[in-house]
Amino acid sequence: MKYVITLGVFLLASISVVQGQNLSLSGTVRDASTAEPLIGVTIFVPELGRGTVSDRQGLFAMEGLPARDLTIQFSYIGYATALKRINPSEQARLDVQLTSATASVDEVVVSAAYVMSKESSPISIEKIDRQSILRNPSPSLMTALAKTPGVSEVSLGPGISKPVIRGLSFSRVLSVYQGARFENQQWGADHGLGLTETGLSGIEIIKGPASIIYGSGAMAGVVNLIEEADAQAGEVSGDVNVRMYSNSLGRRLDAGVKGAGQKGFFWSLRGASESHADYLDGSGSPVGNTRFQTQNIKAGMGLRKSWGDTRIRYTFLKQKLGILDETNQELLVTSRNDRALQLPFQDVTDHFLNSESNVFLGDDKLKATFGYHWNFREETETEFDQVDLGLQQSNFMYDIKYYKSVWEQTELIFGLQGFYLNTINYEEAAEILIPDATKDDRSLYALFNYSNPEWVVQGGIRYDYRKVTADASGQNFLDYGFELEGSPESRTLSRSFDGMTGSAGATFRPSENWRFRLNVASGFRAPDLAELYSNGPHPGTARFEQGSADFVREQNIQSDLGVRYRQADFAISVEGFYNRVNNYIYFSPTDEQMGDLTIWRFEQDNAGLYGGEALLEVHPSGMPWVSGSTSYSMVIGKRRSDQSYLPYIPAFRWNQDLTFTLKELGILKRPYLNLTGSLVLDQDKPALLEESTPGYFIMGLHFGSEFNLWQQKLNASLSANNLLDVHYLDHMSLYRPFGVRQLGRNISLSLQFTF
Repeated sequence: MKYVITLGVFLLASISVVQGQNLSLSGTVRDASTAEPLIGVTIFVPELGRGTVSDRQGLFAMEGLPARDLTIQFSYIGYATALKRINPSEQARLDVQLTSATASVDEVVVSAAYVMSKESSPISIEKIDRQSILRNPSPSLMTALAKTPGVSEVSLGPGISKPVIRGLSFSRVLSVYQGARFENQQWGADHGLGLTETGLSGIEIIKGPASIIYGSGAMAGVVNLIEEADAQAGEVSGDVNVRMYSNSLGRRLDAGVKGAGQKGFFWSLRGASESHADYLDGSGSPVGNTRFQTQNIKAGMGLRKSWGDTRIRYTFLKQKLGILDETNQELLVTSRNDRALQLPFQDVTDHFLNSESNVFLGDDKLKATFGYHWNFREETETEFDQVDLGLQQSNFMYDIKYYKSVWEQTELIFGLQGFYLNTINYEEAAEILIPDATKDDRSLYALFNYSNPEWVVQGGIRYDYRKVTADASGQNFLDYGFELEGSPESRTLSRSFDGMTGSAGATFRPSENWRFRLNVASGFRAPDLAELYSNGPHPGTARFEQGSADFVREQNIQSDLGVRYRQADFAISVEGFYNRVNNYIYFSPTDEQMGDLTIWRFEQDNAGLYGGEALLEVHPSGMPWVSGSTSYSMVIGKRRSDQSYLPYIPAFRWNQDLTFTLKELGILKRPYLNLTGSLVLDQDKPALLEESTPGYFIMGLHFGSEFNLWQQKLNASLSANNLLDVHYLDHMSLYRPFGVRQLGRNISLSLQFTF
């Protein structure tokens, strides 16, 4: 901890002594074909997390900019995103012309540590903006993300789900929230991601190992939740969002306000509440105890100056999640609008305190992120006043990066990263699944990035050390009879994991038409607490779970190759990957019983996964009001020892999307009509003790428009998912073995009022 404190002191000292210039940038944004000014274009600087919008004359202005290279993103609905790289000390004015949206729209991404164009990144990154989520909403944020090629979800009803990236999930996908890793005990199969769309501008998904940047748990990829931009200087703005769902009688209210002074101080406050009753499957039958409720509060404040910026944020999230009891399905069905808690259920509370600071040191930059996360997980199965499984987790994490500009086109990053996590069982909990434990992670890494108009080359190396200590010496463990593997006399066990990872990749863009991308990266994952030490019943399930303290860390190496060809009217891209995983840990039922519970045991074997995605986007220049896309994604996962299939691998999927951007219709501004379809093929490659799952086709219809109401902007959208009310099983649902079907037709109405 001493070196973390030393660096923190250095950061504060740097803030006090670094001097910078108060630079400004202004310009205009116009239509490339008509030269007409464009009103309401979003101008965003990702390195600073702030921006502005163009006025009625297409003019924009930003002040308080540092004297260094910055990426400026210009985005506007119906137009291709424009990216400009400038230094405000060398160029104070920037005039931009936007063209009608082409088949492939480039965007800035930040998840690969370097701020750059998505098309230039050697790492495969998908970006889902907030507008896409609002146009096609889902009760779960993960369900909205699962429409992305190569991404799906493992779910336990609409309220509990977690991401699957190219066939890997659970502790192999890392979540990043406000720049820091987010740990909320997601090791459990029935533990959801635990994050919502509140206050987000979008989500970036890294498809492939990202351990070089984020450490253990990122061997499959990363889900990075991007915060909304800070307020503009001298302005106060806000929005109110209301959404309703027909299927689960769901309702969501989200409201926020943010502001900034002329001298650099800025602040934000946002709250959201959501409630759902039990959902109906495709036959119209209610699925009992799939109801859930969430409450979310976010607050932040900060200071931005020419030397950089610093901010602190606080997030509170409360979730009450019903769990279907497969042995009493019919007894859990109550009246249609009943939202009262039923047994069993989860009660999950999160407090997340986070700070981010950027200090510009000439052409260099120092970025420091610190976070403290409290997570309280209570699972109640038998009596409302009795917690069956109770776990309290606290986690301090840090990530300090120094960006060093070596030459004009080359940048290095040196980083120090880690966390200290402590998990404690409630003393009054009726059951114990895992022991008390601590995790101590420490790592060092170095990355480099070289870029010119044609080439981007990236690479890096990282060393990680983790120590996990389990402690079952407390009186509650003695009374319960919990035993660690081998029954050590001290009733404690410690394991250490360490090793090196690396990555190398390149993007070649010989012309505007072609893009080639190759990346080879290694990743790793230390076994989680459940895999190492679990030895007890898991409340809310019919499982007695057993881990193994002898597990070694998972290690993988993945090769990715991508090719994209683009013309004015269309773009086609193909991505392929092969992922070789050593010491893959999987969860499997046995034919053994512990009382009336089936014993599920963690096992370890070598595995291989391969597949890819293909995407065709069409935007005919002769019909600028029509755009469409079709994508195909596949993944196959096998044990290398006997070539048997891995469990919970998503079926092949073919997605379709067709959008009509209509002319203004009276008070309707920018109206659109969107048709979607998803053909999920038969999953006929089940693992041992799994069953095949038949395929299905899901169709969606979405319509929306802008209005002017009381001289303010109102966005409205009406969406129908599973329009044909298909009665189907999802292979990735944890309810599938019990024959529980998925959500039937769901019509949602969303209203967004900005002021």
